Amino acid sequence: MERQIWHDSASRNGIPFYNRFMIYERMPRGIRNHFRPCAASEATLHRKGSILNASMTRQDMEWVLTLFGTAIGAGILFLPIQAGLGGIWPMIILTLIILPLTYISHRGVTRMVASSEQATDITGVVENDLGRNWGFAISVLYFLSIVTICVGYATGVTNIVSSFLENQMGIDGISRPMLTGILLVGLTGVIVAGENTVLKVTSILVYPLIAILFGLSLYMIPYWNLSVFQQPIEPASLVRNLLLTFPVLVFSMNFSPICSALASSYRGKSATPDEAVKRTDRVVWWNSLILLVFVMFFVFSIVLSQTPQSMIDAKANNVDVLTMISLQSNEPWLRYLIPIVALIAIVTSYFGHFIGTREGLDGMIYRLATWNADKDSKAAFNHRKLRTWTTISMIAGLWMLAVFNPPILKIIGAMSAPVIALYCYVMPVVLMKRVPRLMIYRSTWGGVVFVFGLITIIGYGVAEYM
Repeated sequence: MERQIWHDSASRNGIPFYNRFMIYERMPRGIRNHFRPCAASEATLHRKGSILNASMTRQDMEWVLTLFGTAIGAGILFLPIQAGLGGIWPMIILTLIILPLTYISHRGVTRMVASSEQATDITGVVENDLGRNWGFAISVLYFLSIVTICVGYATGVTNIVSSFLENQMGIDGISRPMLTGILLVGLTGVIVAGENTVLKVTSILVYPLIAILFGLSLYMIPYWNLSVFQQPIEPASLVRNLLLTFPVLVFSMNFSPICSALASSYRGKSATPDEAVKRTDRVVWWNSLILLVFVMFFVFSIVLSQTPQSMIDAKANNVDVLTMISLQSNEPWLRYLIPIVALIAIVTSYFGHFIGTREGLDGMIYRLATWNADKDSKAAFNHRKLRTWTTISMIAGLWMLAVFNPPILKIIGAMSAPVIALYCYVMPVVLMKRVPRLMIYRSTWGGVVFVFGLITIIGYGVAEYM
């Protein structure tokens, strides 16, 4: 019988590993139509086996675009600030090493799922290999990475709107607690009113956002200041700036939320785990390469066209790089359009992360409340009441934190990136040494990724005290 991953995962765990709606809506139609892993005929499997020796297929390219769209979000708007503060040489060094690290780390996540005997998600794989406790721990781990950046997005939305009202509209004296409350209640109200519609719209907006960011990168080329390449290299400063910038870059290059869905899809349509692994490896490689070119071109273009003082001011004001550019520009279209683009970027990211965080919180509470319960007790559980209370609790918690205007770069570098590194850089390497079926994927490069994962976890905190 045909079995759909979304519903199987949701019924088993109380919640999918990541927000299934956001991932599904970002998938191109061609991928959606093929996402049911079912018992295929021998002839179908034989035809699909030939993909191994072929070039990139249409489905592969659709998945590359899906992974790319998942990675491009608000993180790219804050990376140029940290990179600009660190100087040109740390950027060059990180550009040279981030491609293999991104590829191998995300490949490790997809291989865990793609190499399983049956199509399932990352939580199901870990549960099958190590037990229910480890599966729950993985869910908690990724939930932590989502909820921390939710705080950053709530803060970022408030700062963008506040800056726009004060600088572009000339409205001063706005109460931050009131503005934050209005924005959070309004945005959450939109989600509650039509979650699926919101996610459809945000999944459509991500591609115009990519086009605008690429266009802005090109627009800034005439303003590049190449004299920065004459900066002397100071070893102590270089190390410190590498440690500060690397976690933010890891966050900006992260597309691990959708790796589980990618691997599940290919495993369901592949004759063997080996075939699924080879196909997902190829998709992850091309996405990592395209992501590197896009992200670093944007970062270099912004950093080369802006002064160090601009980056210092942006960090001090806790705003993104687009808001910073709009405040400096004398051209009306940039002054008014760019903040709107920044707002769309962060709002769309906020929608996805809020929904994912809420589902993660609902799922963890449900699993804890029904850990040893029988089927009747699980069936009688009031999910609607739980959803209401978690929504209210999240709004209250985000409001209290966003009112204090915590530094977004520090949230990314010291909180979100370390959890992502623990999940994406460290966990696969550890499991490849512990789980027998994964031991064939052990490699020296895995050890290198593990080390850089540890650097990501502690680097930002260490650099703050250097």
